[in-house]
Parts: sequence; C-alpha cells; structure tokens
Amino acid sequence: MQKPTVDTTQGAPPIDHAAALAVLGGLMLLATVKGASFVETFDWFPFAGTLGIHTALYVAAVWLALRRGCAGALGLILLVAIGLRGIALTAPVNLTTDILRYVWDGRIQLAGFSPYLYVPADPALAEFRGWEYYGSINQKDTSVTIYPPVAEMIFAVSARLFDSIDGMRLVMTAFDLVTIAAIIAWLRADGLPDSRVLIYAWHPLPVWEFASSGHIDSAATALLTLAIVAAVRGRQGWAGAALGAAVLTKYFPIVLAPALWRRFGWRMPAAFVATVAALYIPYWYGAGSRVIGFLFSHLDNEGYGAGFGFHVVWVLRDFGLADIPGRHYTAVALAVMGGLGLWALVARRTEEIRADHLVVLAAAFIWLTSPHYPWYFGWMMPLLARWLSPSVLAFSLLALLQNLPGDEASLWFRSTTLYLALFGTGLVLMLGEVAWRWRAQVALTTPSAARRS
Repeated sequence: MQKPTVDTTQGAPPIDHAAALAVLGGLMLLATVKGASFVETFDWFPFAGTLGIHTALYVAAVWLALRRGCAGALGLILLVAIGLRGIALTAPVNLTTDILRYVWDGRIQLAGFSPYLYVPADPALAEFRGWEYYGSINQKDTSVTIYPPVAEMIFAVSARLFDSIDGMRLVMTAFDLVTIAAIIAWLRADGLPDSRVLIYAWHPLPVWEFASSGHIDSAATALLTLAIVAAVRGRQGWAGAALGAAVLTKYFPIVLAPALWRRFGWRMPAAFVATVAALYIPYWYGAGSRVIGFLFSHLDNEGYGAGFGFHVVWVLRDFGLADIPGRHYTAVALAVMGGLGLWALVARRTEEIRADHLVVLAAAFIWLTSPHYPWYFGWMMPLLARWLSPSVLAFSLLALLQNLPGDEASLWFRSTTLYLALFGTGLVLMLGEVAWRWRAQVALTTPSAARRS
C-alpha cells in the first residue's frame, strides 16, 4: 500500500489567529504604558499619539476577531482587557476633574449634607475644605451637583468603602468589568461568539475614560447593558428596573427605551416608573425640586440653551451661514428622536429586541446632541459588540480627538475644526453606511434579470 504524501504546494501554513491577536493585545498594553507616562507628565500631544497607536491596533484586532474568527480566545481577550485597565489606573487623574466632585459629594453625604443644596464653597461645609484637592473642584463656588440620585448613591458607597480618588476609580472599573460580563451574556443569549466582547473590552475609550478617569458613565453603561440583557431574556420587569437605575445615573439611556419595550406590555414601564420614584424619594425628601440639581445651569454653561453647544448651530454661526436659535434646533432634534423611537418600537416583532435599533437610536442621539467630551460616547460601545456598525465604530474612535489639548492657542481647533472633523466625518460615514446597506438589501430582494425574463 502506497504511503500518503503530504502536499507541500499549498503555500505557507495559515496564520495562528490567536497568536496574532495576542501580539496585537501585547502592543496595546505597551502603548497604554507609554500613554500613562504621558498623562503623568501632562504631555498631551504624545498622549494623543499613543491613543492613535492603540486605535490602529484595536481596529486590526476587531477585524481579526470578526473576519478570521478567534474561537477559544475569550480568556486572552479578558486578560488583555484587565491589563489595559490596570495600567491605565496607574496614571494620575490628570485628564479630568470630574472625579473630584464625585468624591466630594460622597463625603458630604456621609456627614448628612445634601449635594443638591450646598455648593462646595458653602460656609456650612467649611470643615471639609482641608481636603488637598478642594481647590481643584470644578465650579465649587457656584454649582450644586448635577448628578442624579443613583450616581449620588454610588458616590456615597464609594466614600464609605474607600474615601479616595483611587477608590472611586476602582468602583468605576468594577462597573466596567460588569459591562464586559453583561456583554458576554448578551452575545451568548443571541448565539453569537463571545469573542465579540473585544469590540468593547479593547476599545481605548472605556480604558481611559472609565477606568483611568473614573467617570460615572461607567456605572450608567453597566446598568444599561444589564437592562438590555434582561430585555433579551424576556424579563421586562427587571429590564425596566435596570433601565430606571441607568437613567438615574446618567439621563441619556432613556432614548433606548422604545427599542427595549415589548409593545403594550405593562411590566417594563411600571418597573421603570417605580424604580425612578423609589430612588428619587430619599433625595427629594430633603431637597424637593432642587433634586434636579445644577443640570439646567450646566446645559446653559455648555451652550445648549443659547444653541452654540450643538455642533450644527456652532458651525453655521461660526462661518456666518445661519443663526439658528437653540430652541428651534432642539425642537427639530426632539422630532427626529421621536420619529426614530417610534420606528424602533413598531418596526419589529413584539418580543424582538433589535440590536441595530439600539445602535441607531444611540448614534442619532449622540450626533444630534454633540457631546463635548469623549466619555459621553462610552455608553454606546456595548451596543456595537452585539451589532457592529463600522461607521458608528469610527465615530466613537473619532471622539478620542476631544482629548487634544484645549488651551487658548488651540481654541479655534477645539471648536469649529474639531466639530467638522468629528461630527462631520461621522455623519458622512453613517450616511454612507446607510446607503450601502440599503443597496445591499435591494440587491437581495430584487429579482435578477434572468428571473424577470
């Protein structure tokens, strides 16, 4: 019997995709180490360069995970994700001062003071001014807190456990890890490879904005993702409760409610309303209507009341093309979001949760409101792990441009040019993807010439 021969004419052996993924992950870890050193020394342009390197490696990793398959790589993905966050935690909190208000709010709550009633500079809080970071608290002389009740509860728990900036960052990192776990549960519930969690877990935005900077958006993102998992599993009551908690951490997840609600079902809206009421009551009892805090004044400070906080209004005014009143733009934006919400509610089966609807609602809301800080994009990231829109992913990566320095010399870049680069490019990419998907759908549903004949 003739011995089988090995065919050596087929070229080089296939690439070990897990090994390639490990190399990409290792290079991201090195970029994050370098980025942490630049954050420590306030070298913002070199830091932006490390973000660019991380982004390029990340895009390659996403392509590899989705197009070539990385079965069995979940352990590697999680290990790198934890490593990225651990390294980012070593950098001092120099990218933002928001976390100082978190720690402050937690401290004064434990002492019996409502953050909705007292600005940090209030004489009644004089005993707390010895804190070494007191002088760096943003708007300490003029602003009570802007954060909703669940955020304040988280601040109080962190103050009880740690009473420090690093402790607060650990809390937000823990929420970030909950998000990763919830994404895996969502993917498995929908029968998709759990390696897709890489889309969120290796993205540079949550690494720097949630773990390193400790933004409360990490908690809102975790609660929102838990709400989605509950909805996917048909547990509308739990979905409503988790969504209510997410909205009372950061308000904007409310825009996803139409895509999570089973039409005419009562459990989700009932649980949502009950949760919001129950979580507001402890703070409303002491502060009354002032529990809304500094939210509306904050929106005015960001330019939304006057209109220039919206990218469309700003750019048109800056080039002298049109002067759109802020209230007119707001009315149009609300109408657009209302129409999309109705579409997400009715353009599906009653019990169906459409991930693409979630992505469209989130991306439209972010584009229309044009947030001025990159961490406001973070809550959209888990949605992309389930339904990847290349244009929306690019939009989220472009948000990292907002980490460029904002001193007076670069103020013009930070306004008009930045808005055009970020939101203009994002809009072009998203419209291009819509056109491409529409053409692909038409090609699938239109009979061929041969069949028509």
